[in-house]
Amino acid sequence: MSTRSTMLATDAGFPLLSDSWCAAPGEPLGLVLGRLGLLASGERIEHVARAGEGNMNLTLRVTTSVRTLIVKQSRPWVEKYPSIPAPVERTSVEHAFYREIADIRGVAGRMPRVLGFDATMHVLVLEDLGSLRDLTAVYRGMTLPGTALAELASYLVCLHAGTRGRVAGFPSNMAMRRLNFEHIFNVPLDPANGLDFDKHEPGLRAASAAIISDSCVRARFTALGARYLSPGPCLIHGDFFPGSWVEGDQGVRIIDPEFGFAGEAEFDVGVAMGHLTIADATGEMPRQWLAASLTAFESDGTITLDPRLVVDYAAVEMIRRLIGVAQLPMPKSGGRRAALLETARRALHTHTPESLQP
Repeated sequence: MSTRSTMLATDAGFPLLSDSWCAAPGEPLGLVLGRLGLLASGERIEHVARAGEGNMNLTLRVTTSVRTLIVKQSRPWVEKYPSIPAPVERTSVEHAFYREIADIRGVAGRMPRVLGFDATMHVLVLEDLGSLRDLTAVYRGMTLPGTALAELASYLVCLHAGTRGRVAGFPSNMAMRRLNFEHIFNVPLDPANGLDFDKHEPGLRAASAAIISDSCVRARFTALGARYLSPGPCLIHGDFFPGSWVEGDQGVRIIDPEFGFAGEAEFDVGVAMGHLTIADATGEMPRQWLAASLTAFESDGTITLDPRLVVDYAAVEMIRRLIGVAQLPMPKSGGRRAALLETARRALHTHTPESLQP
């Protein structure tokens, strides 16, 4: 069986792994796994392939003669958008996140276990959760049942309540937050951002003018952006949307916490609500999501959610996904995106859950 190298030429200062179909123990991937003690005597790498699309990192499923592993490497750019620089230390933050939640009931069991970490090569090795699908099919008409939404809400309340008051030493993750801040709070409202919205929906750029010129919207973006960059009381996932939710025989699991930091619980809850509002034209999923979240947090009693702040974060997330760089796998539309923009604009004026309803 022939093999080809898993190292690419790079000026990053460390060897880059690639999604070659096969790798030998003496090549970079095999050396990393060997150095981490993850290849037993006689165990060999038999197959390497990408594990899903991967937005931020190269994510590989490595099949050995014994088992499968998930190997993630962060590079100095966004994997999906190589022209966008990104902090290479994000796997260190993700590693710290998994360490922080390892003893939290209701969180650790819903995430993969860490098997190894190589800080020099920015490689994180995780348990393979098996045959799973991410839940981005919601943007194409799939409905999440109330049980799945309740499970996601339970994860968040366990994460936020379980880390409240113990995040002082967690990495600030400020480089990743500033990258996210730019794409959440600045790029969508920049009339000169050069993005072609009309390819997703004819007339969308013209429809975005009402958002970009709205002084109330701009003021809320400024205020919420400042909150996002400020420290908060609990550890948050930081990118809690259907691309980070995966489902299999064991139920819903959560992945990719590289945007995690000590922030506000409302950010995670609001981001999820924004995506469910985009996905569901009936409004039923976001209604159920808000009800499940409020019930979960009220039952726990550790953190009190501010529904108005949840709505504002949801509206901002909707706007940045509709007229920003990080587009969603939605079908082309003839007016739905413009209608969603107007819904988000209305929500930032009223701050009420009802404003997000169709």
